[in-house]
Amino acid sequence: MWIRSILHFLLFWTASSFFVDAGAPDSKRFLTTAINKQNPQAPKPTDSLPLPKSNMSPPSEILLVYSDVDGTLVHYPSLDKVQEAPADILRLPPSMTGMQGIISSRTMQLCRSIRKDQSTKFVLVSGMRTHTLLKRLPFLPRADAYCSEAGGRIFYPIEDGDSTDGKAAPCFKSVEFDGATPEDLESYGLVEDLEWRKRMESPSAAGPDGYVGQEIEAFGQEEKSIPAIPVSERTGELWKFAQLLESKNLVLDVKGYSSCFRVNRKHQPADNAAVMELFESLLSGRGGIDLPSTLATSTNLGCIDFYPAHSGKKNCCQYLMDKFPASHLPKRTLKENALFLCDDDNDLEMAMACEHAYLPGISSKSMEELVAQDKSQFTLTEQGEVAGTRATEAALALVLKRLASTLKP
Repeated sequence: MWIRSILHFLLFWTASSFFVDAGAPDSKRFLTTAINKQNPQAPKPTDSLPLPKSNMSPPSEILLVYSDVDGTLVHYPSLDKVQEAPADILRLPPSMTGMQGIISSRTMQLCRSIRKDQSTKFVLVSGMRTHTLLKRLPFLPRADAYCSEAGGRIFYPIEDGDSTDGKAAPCFKSVEFDGATPEDLESYGLVEDLEWRKRMESPSAAGPDGYVGQEIEAFGQEEKSIPAIPVSERTGELWKFAQLLESKNLVLDVKGYSSCFRVNRKHQPADNAAVMELFESLLSGRGGIDLPSTLATSTNLGCIDFYPAHSGKKNCCQYLMDKFPASHLPKRTLKENALFLCDDDNDLEMAMACEHAYLPGISSKSMEELVAQDKSQFTLTEQGEVAGTRATEAALALVLKRLASTLKP
Protein backbone atom coordinates (compact mmCIF):
# COMPACT_ATOMS: atom_id res chain seq x y z
CA MET A 1 0.00 0.00 0.00
CA TRP A 2 2.72 2.44 0.98
CA ILE A 3 4.70 1.55 -2.15
CA ARG A 4 1.84 2.64 -4.42
CA SER A 5 1.54 5.85 -2.40
CA ILE A 6 5.18 6.61 -3.07
CA LEU A 7 4.75 5.81 -6.78
CA HIS A 8 1.73 8.09 -6.93
CA PHE A 9 3.70 10.93 -5.38
CA LEU A 10 6.72 10.44 -7.65
CA LEU A 11 4.72 10.31 -10.87
CA PHE A 12 2.57 13.29 -9.96
CA TRP A 13 5.63 15.29 -8.89
CA THR A 14 7.41 14.44 -12.17
CA ALA A 15 4.49 15.65 -14.25
CA SER A 16 3.65 18.75 -12.23
CA SER A 17 7.26 19.87 -11.84
CA PHE A 18 8.10 19.31 -15.52
CA PHE A 19 8.40 22.96 -16.41
CA VAL A 20 10.55 23.78 -13.41
CA ASP A 21 13.37 21.44 -14.40
CA ALA A 22 12.74 20.92 -18.11
CA GLY A 23 15.12 23.58 -19.28
CA ALA A 24 16.89 25.00 -16.29
CA PRO A 25 19.73 27.11 -17.74
CA ASP A 26 18.32 30.05 -19.69
CA SER A 27 21.05 29.73 -22.31
CA LYS A 28 19.99 26.18 -23.13
CA ARG A 29 16.32 27.04 -23.20
CA PHE A 30 17.01 30.01 -25.44
CA LEU A 31 18.86 27.91 -28.01
CA THR A 32 16.55 24.90 -27.81
CA THR A 33 13.52 27.05 -28.46
CA ALA A 34 15.30 28.59 -31.44
CA ILE A 35 16.06 25.13 -32.78
CA ASN A 36 12.50 23.97 -32.28
CA LYS A 37 11.07 26.92 -34.16
CA GLN A 38 13.88 26.91 -36.75
CA ASN A 39 13.92 30.65 -36.29
CA PRO A 40 17.22 32.53 -36.32
CA GLN A 41 15.56 35.30 -34.29
CA ALA A 42 15.31 33.34 -31.05
CA PRO A 43 12.53 34.31 -28.61
CA LYS A 44 13.09 35.42 -25.06
CA PRO A 45 13.61 32.57 -22.59
CA THR A 46 10.62 31.77 -20.42
CA ASP A 47 10.61 30.64 -16.82
CA SER A 48 7.43 28.62 -17.07
CA LEU A 49 5.03 27.25 -19.60
CA PRO A 50 1.31 26.63 -19.06
CA LEU A 51 0.36 22.98 -19.17
CA PRO A 52 -2.44 22.55 -21.74
CA LYS A 53 -5.64 21.09 -20.37
CA SER A 54 -6.58 17.62 -21.55
CA ASN A 55 -10.26 17.22 -22.37
CA MET A 56 -10.72 13.74 -20.90
CA SER A 57 -13.41 12.41 -18.58
CA PRO A 58 -12.39 10.62 -15.34
CA PRO A 59 -10.11 7.80 -16.34
CA SER A 60 -9.69 4.06 -16.43
CA GLU A 61 -6.30 2.48 -15.81
CA ILE A 62 -3.71 3.02 -18.54
CA LEU A 63 -1.73 -0.13 -19.31
CA LEU A 64 0.15 0.94 -22.43
CA VAL A 65 1.54 4.19 -23.76
CA TYR A 66 2.35 4.02 -27.47
CA SER A 67 4.45 6.56 -29.32
CA ASP A 68 5.32 7.30 -32.91
CA VAL A 69 8.96 8.32 -33.48
CA ASP A 70 9.59 10.78 -36.34
CA GLY A 71 7.83 14.09 -35.80
CA THR A 72 6.74 12.97 -32.34
CA LEU A 73 9.78 12.10 -30.23
CA VAL A 74 12.39 12.91 -32.88
CA HIS A 75 12.33 16.23 -34.74
CA TYR A 76 14.08 17.50 -37.88
CA PRO A 77 15.12 21.15 -37.75
CA SER A 78 17.37 22.63 -40.43
CA LEU A 79 20.91 21.27 -40.39
CA ASP A 80 22.45 24.55 -39.23
CA LYS A 81 20.18 24.51 -36.19
CA VAL A 82 21.15 20.91 -35.48
CA GLN A 83 24.80 21.95 -35.32
CA GLU A 84 23.92 24.68 -32.80
CA ALA A 85 22.11 22.26 -30.48
CA PRO A 86 23.15 22.39 -26.80
CA ALA A 87 24.54 19.42 -24.93
CA ASP A 88 21.15 18.25 -23.70
CA ILE A 89 20.00 17.68 -27.29
CA LEU A 90 21.03 14.36 -28.86
CA ARG A 91 21.80 14.27 -32.58
CA LEU A 92 20.78 11.12 -34.40
CA PRO A 93 22.96 9.76 -37.23
CA PRO A 94 22.15 11.41 -40.59
CA SER A 95 19.74 9.49 -42.79
CA MET A 96 20.49 8.34 -46.33
CA THR A 97 18.82 11.54 -47.55
CA GLY A 98 21.02 13.74 -45.34
CA MET A 99 18.36 14.60 -42.77
CA GLN A 100 19.46 14.57 -39.15
CA GLY A 101 17.00 14.25 -36.30
CA ILE A 102 17.27 15.45 -32.73
CA ILE A 103 15.77 14.26 -29.46
CA SER A 104 16.07 15.96 -26.08
CA SER A 105 17.55 14.42 -22.95
CA ARG A 106 14.40 15.48 -21.15
CA THR A 107 12.35 13.39 -23.59
CA MET A 108 14.50 10.37 -22.68
CA GLN A 109 13.97 11.06 -18.97
CA LEU A 110 10.20 11.45 -19.26
CA CYS A 111 9.84 8.24 -21.26
CA ARG A 112 11.81 6.49 -18.53
CA SER A 113 9.36 7.86 -15.96
CA ILE A 114 6.44 6.32 -17.85
CA ARG A 115 8.00 2.89 -17.31
CA LYS A 116 8.70 3.42 -13.60
CA ASP A 117 5.37 1.89 -12.67
CA GLN A 118 5.78 -1.70 -13.85
CA SER A 119 2.08 -1.97 -14.69
CA THR A 120 2.51 0.58 -17.52
CA LYS A 121 4.31 -0.47 -20.70
CA PHE A 122 5.88 1.95 -23.17
CA VAL A 123 5.97 0.99 -26.87
CA LEU A 124 7.57 2.66 -29.89
CA VAL A 125 5.65 2.06 -33.12
CA SER A 126 6.90 3.46 -36.43
CA GLY A 127 6.73 3.02 -40.18
CA MET A 128 10.52 3.00 -40.47
CA ARG A 129 12.50 0.09 -41.90
CA THR A 130 13.72 -2.47 -39.39
CA HIS A 131 17.36 -1.76 -40.21
CA THR A 132 16.76 1.96 -39.63
CA LEU A 133 15.17 1.22 -36.26
CA LEU A 134 18.19 -0.82 -35.20
CA LYS A 135 20.58 1.99 -36.15
CA ARG A 136 18.56 4.50 -34.14
CA LEU A 137 18.07 2.42 -31.00
CA PRO A 138 20.98 4.01 -29.08
CA PHE A 139 19.31 7.42 -29.51
CA LEU A 140 15.75 6.37 -28.66
CA PRO A 141 14.11 5.89 -25.26
CA ARG A 142 14.17 2.42 -23.77
CA ALA A 143 10.86 0.68 -24.40
CA ASP A 144 9.02 -2.55 -23.63
CA ALA A 145 8.48 -3.23 -27.33
CA TYR A 146 9.74 -1.78 -30.61
CA CYS A 147 7.56 -1.97 -33.73
CA SER A 148 8.81 -1.19 -37.24
CA GLU A 149 7.42 -1.29 -40.80
CA ALA A 150 4.05 0.27 -39.86
CA GLY A 151 3.55 -2.35 -37.17
CA GLY A 152 4.55 -5.30 -39.35
CA ARG A 153 7.38 -6.38 -37.06
CA ILE A 154 7.62 -6.45 -33.26
CA PHE A 155 10.76 -6.77 -31.14
CA TYR A 156 11.21 -7.08 -27.37
CA PRO A 157 14.27 -6.16 -25.31
CA ILE A 158 16.10 -8.93 -23.49
CA GLU A 159 19.03 -8.82 -21.12
CA ASP A 160 22.45 -8.60 -22.72
CA GLY A 161 23.94 -12.06 -22.99
CA ASP A 162 20.60 -13.86 -23.27
CA SER A 163 20.19 -16.05 -26.31
CA THR A 164 17.39 -17.00 -28.66
CA ASP A 165 17.32 -20.32 -30.53
CA GLY A 166 20.79 -21.00 -29.17
CA LYS A 167 22.23 -17.81 -30.67
CA ALA A 168 23.62 -14.99 -28.57
CA ALA A 169 21.61 -11.80 -28.94
CA PRO A 170 23.57 -8.80 -30.24
CA CYS A 171 24.20 -5.89 -27.94
CA PHE A 172 22.52 -2.47 -28.09
CA LYS A 173 23.33 0.36 -25.74
CA SER A 174 21.92 3.85 -25.29
CA VAL A 175 24.19 6.84 -25.75
CA GLU A 176 24.75 8.96 -22.67
CA PHE A 177 22.34 11.82 -22.10
CA ASP A 178 21.73 14.37 -19.37
CA GLY A 179 20.10 12.68 -16.41
CA ALA A 180 20.83 9.13 -17.59
CA THR A 181 20.88 6.46 -14.87
CA PRO A 182 23.12 3.38 -14.87
CA GLU A 183 20.05 1.32 -15.85
CA ASP A 184 19.49 3.57 -18.88
CA LEU A 185 22.97 2.76 -20.13
CA GLU A 186 22.88 -0.99 -19.62
CA SER A 187 23.34 -3.11 -22.74
CA TYR A 188 20.41 -5.13 -24.03
CA GLY A 189 19.46 -7.42 -26.87
CA LEU A 190 16.34 -7.80 -29.02
CA VAL A 191 14.18 -10.77 -29.87
CA GLU A 192 11.46 -10.79 -32.53
CA ASP A 193 7.86 -11.79 -31.83
CA LEU A 194 7.70 -14.88 -34.02
CA GLU A 195 3.96 -15.40 -33.50
CA TRP A 196 3.29 -11.98 -35.04
CA ARG A 197 5.86 -12.60 -37.75
CA LYS A 198 4.16 -15.88 -38.66
CA ARG A 199 0.93 -13.95 -39.26
CA MET A 200 2.75 -11.54 -41.56
CA GLU A 201 4.40 -14.43 -43.46
CA SER A 202 1.02 -15.88 -44.43
CA PRO A 203 0.50 -16.20 -48.22
CA SER A 204 -2.53 -13.91 -47.86
CA ALA A 205 -0.26 -11.29 -46.24
CA ALA A 206 3.40 -10.56 -47.02
CA GLY A 207 4.63 -14.11 -47.49
CA PRO A 208 8.10 -15.16 -46.26
CA ASP A 209 10.24 -13.82 -49.11
CA GLY A 210 10.64 -10.22 -48.00
CA TYR A 211 12.32 -11.18 -44.74
CA VAL A 212 16.07 -11.03 -44.72
CA GLY A 213 15.76 -13.06 -41.53
CA GLN A 214 19.09 -12.00 -40.08
CA GLU A 215 18.63 -8.25 -39.52
CA ILE A 216 19.52 -8.39 -35.85
CA GLU A 217 22.42 -10.82 -36.27
CA ALA A 218 23.74 -8.84 -39.25
CA PHE A 219 23.34 -5.47 -37.55
CA GLY A 220 26.41 -3.32 -38.15
CA GLN A 221 26.97 -4.54 -41.68
CA GLU A 222 26.51 -2.25 -44.64
CA GLU A 223 22.89 -2.28 -45.84
CA LYS A 224 24.04 -3.19 -49.35
CA SER A 225 25.66 -6.35 -47.97
CA ILE A 226 22.33 -7.66 -46.65
CA PRO A 227 20.78 -9.89 -49.35
CA ALA A 228 17.22 -9.36 -50.54
CA ILE A 229 14.91 -11.25 -52.86
CA PRO A 230 13.74 -9.06 -55.79
CA VAL A 231 10.08 -8.03 -55.73
CA SER A 232 9.47 -9.94 -58.96
CA GLU A 233 10.43 -13.18 -57.19
CA ARG A 234 8.49 -12.63 -53.96
CA THR A 235 5.25 -14.42 -53.14
CA GLY A 236 2.40 -13.28 -50.91
CA GLU A 237 -0.50 -10.94 -51.69
CA LEU A 238 1.50 -7.86 -50.70
CA TRP A 239 4.20 -8.50 -53.27
CA LYS A 240 1.74 -9.56 -55.97
CA PHE A 241 0.19 -6.12 -55.58
CA ALA A 242 3.67 -4.56 -55.66
CA GLN A 243 4.34 -6.35 -58.94
CA LEU A 244 1.09 -4.93 -60.33
CA LEU A 245 2.14 -1.39 -59.38
CA GLU A 246 5.54 -1.90 -60.97
CA SER A 247 3.83 -3.03 -64.17
CA LYS A 248 2.13 0.40 -64.21
CA ASN A 249 5.61 2.03 -64.09
CA LEU A 250 5.30 3.22 -60.49
CA VAL A 251 8.63 3.31 -58.65
CA LEU A 252 8.47 1.39 -55.36
CA ASP A 253 10.63 1.72 -52.27
CA VAL A 254 11.14 -1.83 -51.01
CA LYS A 255 14.71 -1.68 -49.69
CA GLY A 256 14.88 -3.02 -46.16
CA TYR A 257 11.14 -3.73 -45.96
CA SER A 258 9.83 -7.20 -45.12
CA SER A 259 6.13 -6.75 -44.43
CA CYS A 260 5.28 -3.49 -46.20
CA PHE A 261 6.49 -1.23 -48.99
CA ARG A 262 6.28 2.45 -49.80
CA VAL A 263 5.49 4.52 -52.89
CA ASN A 264 7.07 7.96 -52.63
CA ARG A 265 5.92 10.91 -54.77
CA LYS A 266 9.51 12.16 -55.01
CA HIS A 267 10.61 8.89 -56.63
CA GLN A 268 8.08 8.98 -59.47
CA PRO A 269 9.01 10.23 -62.96
CA ALA A 270 7.69 13.79 -62.94
CA ASP A 271 7.66 13.89 -66.75
CA ASN A 272 5.30 10.90 -66.98
CA ALA A 273 1.80 12.36 -66.62
CA ALA A 274 0.07 8.97 -66.51
CA VAL A 275 2.25 7.72 -63.67
CA MET A 276 1.85 10.93 -61.67
CA GLU A 277 -1.93 10.83 -62.16
CA LEU A 278 -2.02 7.22 -60.97
CA PHE A 279 0.09 8.08 -57.93
CA GLU A 280 -2.15 11.01 -56.96
CA SER A 281 -5.25 8.85 -57.29
CA LEU A 282 -3.72 6.23 -54.99
CA LEU A 283 -2.62 8.91 -52.53
CA SER A 284 -6.07 10.47 -52.34
CA GLY A 285 -7.88 7.13 -52.25
CA ARG A 286 -9.84 7.94 -55.40
CA GLY A 287 -8.99 4.58 -56.94
CA GLY A 288 -6.92 3.96 -60.05
CA ILE A 289 -6.08 0.43 -58.93
CA ASP A 290 -8.29 -1.61 -56.62
CA LEU A 291 -6.59 -2.60 -53.37
CA PRO A 292 -7.14 -6.27 -52.48
CA SER A 293 -9.21 -6.84 -49.33
CA THR A 294 -6.24 -8.60 -47.74
CA LEU A 295 -4.16 -5.41 -47.84
CA ALA A 296 -4.39 -1.97 -46.24
CA THR A 297 -2.77 1.40 -46.85
CA SER A 298 -1.94 4.67 -45.13
CA THR A 299 -0.31 7.92 -46.21
CA ASN A 300 2.54 9.89 -44.72
CA LEU A 301 4.05 13.13 -46.08
CA GLY A 302 3.53 12.41 -49.77
CA CYS A 303 4.17 8.69 -49.41
CA ILE A 304 1.81 5.72 -49.54
CA ASP A 305 2.50 2.65 -47.41
CA PHE A 306 0.98 -0.73 -48.30
CA TYR A 307 0.87 -3.64 -45.84
CA PRO A 308 -1.26 -6.68 -44.86
CA ALA A 309 -4.74 -5.78 -43.62
CA HIS A 310 -4.11 -7.36 -40.21
CA SER A 311 -0.90 -5.32 -39.84
CA GLY A 312 -0.80 -1.54 -39.41
CA LYS A 313 -0.19 0.45 -36.24
CA LYS A 314 -3.64 -0.08 -34.71
CA ASN A 315 -3.69 -3.86 -35.16
CA CYS A 316 -0.12 -4.17 -33.95
CA CYS A 317 -0.92 -2.13 -30.84
CA GLN A 318 -4.08 -4.14 -30.11
CA TYR A 319 -2.01 -7.33 -30.36
CA LEU A 320 0.42 -5.96 -27.77
CA MET A 321 -2.46 -4.89 -25.54
CA ASP A 322 -3.60 -8.51 -25.50
CA LYS A 323 -0.06 -9.87 -25.23
CA PHE A 324 1.26 -8.00 -22.20
CA PRO A 325 0.02 -9.56 -18.94
CA ALA A 326 -2.60 -7.72 -16.87
CA SER A 327 -4.48 -10.36 -14.91
CA HIS A 328 -6.42 -7.76 -12.93
CA LEU A 329 -7.91 -6.47 -16.20
CA PRO A 330 -8.92 -9.52 -18.25
CA LYS A 331 -10.98 -7.33 -20.58
CA ARG A 332 -8.81 -4.48 -21.78
CA THR A 333 -9.07 -2.31 -24.86
CA LEU A 334 -7.13 0.42 -26.60
CA LYS A 335 -10.07 2.77 -26.05
CA GLU A 336 -10.02 2.39 -22.28
CA ASN A 337 -6.45 1.42 -21.46
CA ALA A 338 -4.06 3.07 -23.95
CA LEU A 339 -2.64 6.50 -24.80
CA PHE A 340 -0.89 7.49 -28.02
CA LEU A 341 1.66 10.17 -28.96
CA CYS A 342 1.62 10.98 -32.66
CA ASP A 343 1.62 13.65 -35.37
CA ASP A 344 0.69 12.43 -38.87
CA ASP A 345 -1.77 10.81 -41.28
CA ASN A 346 -0.51 7.27 -40.74
CA ASP A 347 -1.33 7.67 -37.03
CA LEU A 348 -5.01 8.59 -37.53
CA GLU A 349 -6.59 5.17 -37.06
CA MET A 350 -4.57 4.43 -33.94
CA ALA A 351 -5.17 7.91 -32.52
CA MET A 352 -8.93 7.44 -32.76
CA ALA A 353 -8.75 3.92 -31.29
CA CYS A 354 -7.00 4.97 -28.05
CA GLU A 355 -8.46 6.71 -25.03
CA HIS A 356 -6.60 9.90 -25.89
CA ALA A 357 -3.93 11.13 -28.31
CA TYR A 358 -1.25 13.74 -27.57
CA LEU A 359 0.32 15.65 -30.46
CA PRO A 360 3.58 17.61 -30.08
CA GLY A 361 2.84 18.95 -33.56
CA ILE A 362 0.78 18.30 -36.67
CA SER A 363 2.40 17.16 -39.92
CA SER A 364 -0.62 16.93 -42.20
CA LYS A 365 -3.75 18.82 -43.17
CA SER A 366 -6.03 15.85 -42.51
CA MET A 367 -4.69 15.47 -38.96
CA GLU A 368 -5.14 19.20 -38.40
CA GLU A 369 -8.77 18.99 -39.53
CA LEU A 370 -9.48 15.97 -37.34
CA VAL A 371 -7.99 17.63 -34.25
CA ALA A 372 -10.13 20.71 -34.86
CA GLN A 373 -13.26 18.56 -35.19
CA ASP A 374 -12.69 16.34 -32.14
CA LYS A 375 -10.90 18.25 -29.40
CA SER A 376 -12.05 15.78 -26.76
CA GLN A 377 -9.88 13.08 -28.37
CA PHE A 378 -6.73 15.14 -28.98
CA THR A 379 -4.42 17.43 -27.04
CA LEU A 380 -2.04 19.54 -29.13
CA THR A 381 0.92 20.76 -27.05
CA GLU A 382 2.52 22.90 -29.77
CA GLN A 383 1.57 26.42 -28.71
CA GLY A 384 3.40 29.60 -29.71
CA GLU A 385 7.07 29.21 -28.92
CA VAL A 386 6.49 25.73 -27.53
CA ALA A 387 7.38 23.49 -30.46
CA GLY A 388 9.63 20.62 -31.46
CA THR A 389 11.35 18.95 -28.52
CA ARG A 390 9.69 21.21 -25.96
CA ALA A 391 6.23 20.33 -27.29
CA THR A 392 7.21 16.65 -27.02
CA GLU A 393 8.24 17.18 -23.41
CA ALA A 394 4.92 18.91 -22.71
CA ALA A 395 3.00 15.97 -24.21
CA LEU A 396 4.96 13.46 -22.14
CA ALA A 397 4.33 15.52 -19.00
CA LEU A 398 0.60 15.30 -19.67
CA VAL A 399 0.88 11.54 -20.15
CA LEU A 400 2.58 11.26 -16.75
CA LYS A 401 -0.12 13.37 -15.18
CA ARG A 402 -2.74 11.08 -16.72
CA LEU A 403 -0.96 7.99 -15.37
CA ALA A 404 -0.78 9.52 -11.90
CA SER A 405 -4.53 10.09 -11.91
CA THR A 406 -5.25 6.36 -11.75
CA LEU A 407 -2.64 5.33 -9.15
CA LYS A 408 -4.58 4.70 -5.97
CA PRO A 409 -2.82 5.37 -2.63
